[in-house]
Amino acid sequence: MSAYTTVSEGADTALDREYKLWRLRAFIGTWLAYAGFYLCRKTISIAQPEFMKEFGWGAELVGVILTGYHIGYATGQFVNGALGDKWGPRRILAVGFVTTILMNLLFGFSVSISLMGLFWTFNGYAQSCGWPSVIKGMSNWFSIKERGKVMGPWGTCYTVGDVVGTGLAAFVIGHVGKQTITSPAGHQVTFSDWRWVFWVAAIALVGIAVVTLLLFRDKPKDVGLPDIEEYHNCSKGTADEEASGLWATTKEVLRRGPVWVLGGAYFGIKFIRYTFMFWAVTYLTLERGMATDVAGYISTLFALVGIAGTVVASYLSDKVFRSRRAPISVIMLVGLMAALYFFWHAPNNLIPLAIGLIGFMTYGPDFVISAVAVMDFGSRKGAATAAGFVNGLGSIGQALSGVVVGWVASVFGWESVFHLLFALAFACALLVATIWNKVGTN
Repeated sequence: MSAYTTVSEGADTALDREYKLWRLRAFIGTWLAYAGFYLCRKTISIAQPEFMKEFGWGAELVGVILTGYHIGYATGQFVNGALGDKWGPRRILAVGFVTTILMNLLFGFSVSISLMGLFWTFNGYAQSCGWPSVIKGMSNWFSIKERGKVMGPWGTCYTVGDVVGTGLAAFVIGHVGKQTITSPAGHQVTFSDWRWVFWVAAIALVGIAVVTLLLFRDKPKDVGLPDIEEYHNCSKGTADEEASGLWATTKEVLRRGPVWVLGGAYFGIKFIRYTFMFWAVTYLTLERGMATDVAGYISTLFALVGIAGTVVASYLSDKVFRSRRAPISVIMLVGLMAALYFFWHAPNNLIPLAIGLIGFMTYGPDFVISAVAVMDFGSRKGAATAAGFVNGLGSIGQALSGVVVGWVASVFGWESVFHLLFALAFACALLVATIWNKVGTN
């Protein structure tokens, strides 16, 4: 596989084999780690319509639970990004795994809005350990000249995780027992036992966590190998990166203008992505009249087709635009505007096509901005900090998507939700266009 072949000249054959093996382990380990977190993130999107029916909760109330998750996730991005640069990604990943598993188990035993909100907020914070850590790990093992071709396939981690997480939850919800109760208004309400969705996902994540921590090591020096820059005979490695103070690294990263542009754009992109992640099933079930499990299966197309968007966008950013990440992002954001219009007006039989197009146009710029570009503009030394900062700003948009979409849908209707998403896509395209010709560094 060319993605793992050294580009250095005259390298020792034994060293090549050793480096190739550990780079492959880093690729697989970090890929599994982030895909695994999604198993315990997508649970709520499938369980949500069922516990709304069981407890008689409206969209505004459930939006509070989702916003709690997003606040925890956003807060954790800023904290865990800096900690990932300071203490190493593997240690931060371990903390995230353990806490995520525990919170999903506890959520399944919850019966009140306050407990659900509490556990899901802590789950959000735990999940935030994932992205900065895996980005830091990949930046340590791969240099800027190869990131486009390597990160494209690697970026399927969160789209595959989304699809598998949603599909697993939909399968569980479709095969557990149903209960019928009488609501306070005297109506008969039938709902599925949604609790098993959270328990099954938590058990699955245990296995993924063990495999990840066995495979992955933070950086080449941890296994007696030279830094990636030294191995590739490119720029001199940053041997003092671990010795740098946490605050010094943070200040260095935040002085870079493109990092702020990426963060601002990612605010809007993540608002859009999480609107579809957490509200698509509810919209299709309550507004389009689809069965919950059917809507769940259809919603997997958002991330499934998004895999192609991730790979295409990353590849073109290197192959066509010479490691400039902005042009392909702007082009796909304009395409997202057209896809949103199509989804809103499409009949039910074309909904699968429409949601797939939205996934393609969303996941492409989402990944290029939050992964490839932050590695470039954050540099290997500050990759986790930059990833945490950009994803942190994005997660504020993610946080607002829960309560804002719930409120807008309840007060103004779903048409206004689509108007909002269209405007955000347009604003993001304009912002990213300001760094059209910018290129990052190692």
